[in-house]
Amino acid sequence: MSGGHSVAVDMPDPGSARSFWLQEALAVDPGVSCPPLESAISADVCIVGGGFAGLWTAVELTERDPGLRVVLLEQDICGGGASGRNGGFVSPSWWDLEGLCRLFGHDEGIRYATALADAVMQIGSWLQTHHVDAWYHHEGVLGARAGSWQGGVGASDAATFCAKAGLADRMRPLTAPEARAVADSPRFLGGAFLKDSATVQPARMARGLRRVLLERGVHIFERTPVTGIQHTDPAVVTTSHGRVRAPQVVLTTGAWAAAWPGFRRSFGVIVDYMVATEPIPDRLEEIGWSSNAGIADGRDLLFYLRKTDDGRIAIGGGASGVAFGGRFGRSVTHDRRVAEVAARGLLWLFPQLEGVRFTHAWGGPIDQTASFVPFYRTLDPGNVHAGLGFSGHGLSQTFVGSKILASKVLGVQDEWTSLGVNRPEFAKAPPEPLRWPLVKMATTALRAGDAREEEGRSRGTVLDLIGSAPIRFRDRLGG
Repeated sequence: MSGGHSVAVDMPDPGSARSFWLQEALAVDPGVSCPPLESAISADVCIVGGGFAGLWTAVELTERDPGLRVVLLEQDICGGGASGRNGGFVSPSWWDLEGLCRLFGHDEGIRYATALADAVMQIGSWLQTHHVDAWYHHEGVLGARAGSWQGGVGASDAATFCAKAGLADRMRPLTAPEARAVADSPRFLGGAFLKDSATVQPARMARGLRRVLLERGVHIFERTPVTGIQHTDPAVVTTSHGRVRAPQVVLTTGAWAAAWPGFRRSFGVIVDYMVATEPIPDRLEEIGWSSNAGIADGRDLLFYLRKTDDGRIAIGGGASGVAFGGRFGRSVTHDRRVAEVAARGLLWLFPQLEGVRFTHAWGGPIDQTASFVPFYRTLDPGNVHAGLGFSGHGLSQTFVGSKILASKVLGVQDEWTSLGVNRPEFAKAPPEPLRWPLVKMATTALRAGDAREEEGRSRGTVLDLIGSAPIRFRDRLGG
């Protein structure tokens, strides 16, 4: 059974409810109410966006200057966007180190990757210190080759590049028996193990950040869409029923920035879906998945999967949707066909789990830049700072990004602002209506190429050229 073939899947329609992560986190602790903003107020800093980038930036600011008056505005609830829908992988980018070195230069690429690796442990320490039970497990990630054609997270050339850079311990090659010792998939032919990776329950982490910020006196207004920003000094952030006057503003709205003036060509918007099984502790034991290590295979549109603390498997990937501009309608949250690819992917990787029931399915947008790394841009007159384009790797990148954004707000030049990633976009995306068909062609070619390789056929020149175009373009951006 191929991961892309039509096989009946027992699962709910995505979009009918919030993600499994948010449902679980809110049931455990809904938190105190943060009503919408309905008046005119003032602050020292106004943060727009209640996902990880905005929440961590507020944490960093309140730690550096506890006297700052910080206001955070969120159009939904904190964690309601990508921060409550992702796979929960807190990971560095050792598998992409060569690409980072092309973008930023050898030493700076390693410095950024090292900062991301350090963030994994620092996040765990912060959660422990502040008593946030976010199911944090620092047990690494298996990058598995589930086919002879696969590279990806478990690529041997990525491990070789790390070794040549003196970082062999960060990405350890595995034989097939070693990979299958993590979880016994008959597909695993080998791969690599990335010890600097962790998994979390992302919505629990987002809601825990929210709780700590409220305890520190940060004013959070949920269900408060921002309708505009006056680029004055101080700036004025307008909402549906109020406004915030602040000398400094931080924009961390993720993919939703695609609808904002000034960011409509900053990235493309792809759509990822996840599914979660019913609790299956006995079947996890059957496949030998006893640790909390995450797993990702090496196809172009990779499957990524991890265990949950209540005995489920959550898996995403294998296919992607594409959003037109900043229009986030039902295609971003309700595409059952894409969600079913992830469900079938689990059964392809682990045919022993045939018959398992999927109880949750959900999707959401990702702000994918041409460089595959985030960007940081300060807008006129110099007091509005944007951190966007986390490209599906936000759990560690937003932690580092919060350091950059806090330093920009406070007007200091330090180790964070000197990172090579602290720069505007490497390249603009094509405008709509051209962008949607180009991105759609690339994602379709990647999925079709994976399917052909799975079946033992050649990917073919056309699919290879179209699917590899984004990577080839990115490789030309460096220097």
